[in-house]
Amino acid sequence: MRQRPGPPSLDSLLKPCVVALVLSVGVVHAAEPPSDEQVRAELDRQLSEMVNTPPPEMRLLFVGLDPQQYRLDEVHFTLDGEPLPTPPVERIGSPGPHVLVTRQLKDGPHTLVTNVVYMDASWNMFSPTSGLLWNLTSTLNFQTQNGLRVDVTATAVLMPEAKDPRRKVKLTHGVTMEMIAKLEEVALPELPPPPAKKAPAPQPAPTKAPRDPEPAPATPAPLAQQKAKVLVRVLSSLKPVAATVSLRGATTQQVSLKKGARAPVQVEVAPGDYVADVLAPGLLAQTRRVRLEGGSAQPLDFALVRAPKKALVKDKNGRVELPTPLRFPEAKPVPLPDSASLSQLVDLLVRNPTWRLRIEGHTHNQEGDEGARKQLSEARARAVAELLMAAGLEPSRLETEGLADTQPKAPNFTARGRELNRRVELLVLER
Repeated sequence: MRQRPGPPSLDSLLKPCVVALVLSVGVVHAAEPPSDEQVRAELDRQLSEMVNTPPPEMRLLFVGLDPQQYRLDEVHFTLDGEPLPTPPVERIGSPGPHVLVTRQLKDGPHTLVTNVVYMDASWNMFSPTSGLLWNLTSTLNFQTQNGLRVDVTATAVLMPEAKDPRRKVKLTHGVTMEMIAKLEEVALPELPPPPAKKAPAPQPAPTKAPRDPEPAPATPAPLAQQKAKVLVRVLSSLKPVAATVSLRGATTQQVSLKKGARAPVQVEVAPGDYVADVLAPGLLAQTRRVRLEGGSAQPLDFALVRAPKKALVKDKNGRVELPTPLRFPEAKPVPLPDSASLSQLVDLLVRNPTWRLRIEGHTHNQEGDEGARKQLSEARARAVAELLMAAGLEPSRLETEGLADTQPKAPNFTARGRELNRRVELLVLER
């Protein structure tokens, strides 16, 4: 006989429930929202795909010594363990600066080793360094990033205060960065057109006296009375940084920017001429003069570079000392390039907005007659003032004076002394 099936067991009833519970837990887990870190990582990935930034570049420059006093015998550069091709020493033996090579690098850290050999070319039997060789080697570690060009300047520097002749010549490196990726202009979003008004229903002919005519629609205010809009953005190595921007002009306003904020901050001010100062922790300050027109939106972008760990521009007894004094060619008013010293001087003046500076130009006693020396010293002072004004400083904060050869810093009967006397002095007038 066939037995009738008994009632289902407890295990057979629980198994489908357990399976359904496991599946439901899996569904709930899969539906959890992503974390903030995942969202930011995805946004950064999408932005990096949208922005087409060029690969990093390095430009190598060399600044040498006076070949009449010091002859360059050898120069070697090694980048990341591989030698760099350079022009022959005959072409780069003059003071320079000389652009030796420009090449694209990978994003990341790099190591440059510079080796130069100098010989004292004076052949003076009374000189303790006559015929002496200086074999100098210096190593520089620097970082590159997409969208930036790194200028590495190797400079041979004389150390006149060195008591040991073997330490009279020194080799140093300077690094500056320049943005080669063009920042995209930010356009303001267009407002949707206002909804069309319905035509009024026809009215019967008036039986009373006609009403006064309706006033004409108000005309927009002239541009001079409209607000000026400025779109402020501060970057360092192509990344938005936390900074404070002060706008000084017809009105005074301060803007705070947050780290990582990719959208520019929009500010409305009265139209006119303004000075914009930007300060950011760990970065060199900058300033800029801008003219803001009413009824327009103007981008205001800053690209800041890192400040040295140790302050190199010093204020000593009312005189400002640069890390590398500005050098002037013989009988020339414009100094040799030294963007690092000037950028640090601008940083000092931006952080001390009440300071006024007097720039004194000097010559040695062999740069023309008395009248020519006076004009040349004045031209040197004006040239440095123009460089600072081009960096954004207000002309009212700068004063120039030419003193010719009346205040020599060193004796003029040596080439080194004459080089030291071709200079400018920076004095703080007001604090």
